Amino acid sequence: MGYDSEENIGVDKCALSEFFTCLKGQLQLVTGLIEMPRELTLADVRRPNMVLGDPGIGKTCGIISIIDELNAQLPADKKLGFKKILLGQTVVGSLSGIPVINSQTGEVKRVQAPDLPVAERDGEYGVLFLDEITTADEAQVQPALGLCDDTRNIGTYQLPEHWVVVAAGNGPSCANFLELHDMTLSRFVAFDVRYDYQKDWRPWAHAHGINELIIAFLNFKPEYIVHVVTSEEDKSGKQFACPRTWTRLSTELKMRELQGRRVSQNELQGFASRIIGTDAAREFAAFSMFNKTLKVDPDDILSGKVRKAEVTLQLEEFHIIIQQISKRLIKLSESTDPNDAKSVDHAYEVIGNAMRWIISTKDIMLDRTFNAISEINTEVADVGNVLADFERFSEYCPEWVDFLDEYSAALTDTENSIANIY
Repeated sequence: MGYDSEENIGVDKCALSEFFTCLKGQLQLVTGLIEMPRELTLADVRRPNMVLGDPGIGKTCGIISIIDELNAQLPADKKLGFKKILLGQTVVGSLSGIPVINSQTGEVKRVQAPDLPVAERDGEYGVLFLDEITTADEAQVQPALGLCDDTRNIGTYQLPEHWVVVAAGNGPSCANFLELHDMTLSRFVAFDVRYDYQKDWRPWAHAHGINELIIAFLNFKPEYIVHVVTSEEDKSGKQFACPRTWTRLSTELKMRELQGRRVSQNELQGFASRIIGTDAAREFAAFSMFNKTLKVDPDDILSGKVRKAEVTLQLEEFHIIIQQISKRLIKLSESTDPNDAKSVDHAYEVIGNAMRWIISTKDIMLDRTFNAISEINTEVADVGNVLADFERFSEYCPEWVDFLDEYSAALTDTENSIANIY
């Protein structure tokens, strides 16, 4: 029975970060970073995974990041390798080996495709990534499925026992989606991703220095994290916004700034359209205009000079200010010496000034106030520890005590809860 793209693959949607968490745990067990219990075998733990989602959301990048993180903890003989096969570009039959005839003996031997891992060359441990599984022809997919059952082989080729198979593809909403048969799906633990900007990208964006105006815009309009505008009627594809292209836009803006040719407001839409597409670029350029007309300097907030938000504060201005505050708090965290009392006192004072101003926005946009506190608490290093030091922090920001007393129930119930600070 075939897969009906108008329905779903029979599993609940999840965030991409949930898939990454599961894969990381699996690799920790396979490599021994987590001791495997007696009731589990290697065959149980190394089961294949499949992750489906929109293009450009970071499936490949995330897997490589997990491998890099774990390799920093693993001994040389257990470091993870990575092999990627684009099934849609694989010659039919090549995975089972290309026949080569020995001119002297006449013997036919099948030489394996170099993309398949060999323990002697690629290591005993690793991830075999089968990409484009939902856009490849069935004849290209079927040979690879032998690697995803209990035999883990194709013809005479045997997958090394400590390698884990991960398949990936675009979801059924994508125009180039073909189909997935039940037989194929049943071989995998399947993750059907609904990309979540706040869970899947924003923490990474903060940690990797993504342009704060981009983060501010996506806080304002999170639906633009993946914004595909093509349709089946289009004769050609269109550039579109996705985590991959937002990251590239941040890099391009930084490169222009380093060259002394900062992108002006007048040229921003055209510049950004080449990377994130016309529609997203238009919205982003319109949003960025608020950056030029801010009524308050974030440095004045952090110094305590400005202690309260004006009632005329626009939503766009709020998001821009929050990201500028976040960027400065990240730098503060990096420069604070935990062994220097004056340095620590200064950090508490600055964070207190920031929280006082953010709390003052509650009468204008309470839900955004909650989200901003949650974002800074969880995604900016050391802020969470400062807020958790309740007694000491309340000396620098007495308003914090009243805020928690008044909204403790709402903060506990909200999806972006900061209940962990109590």
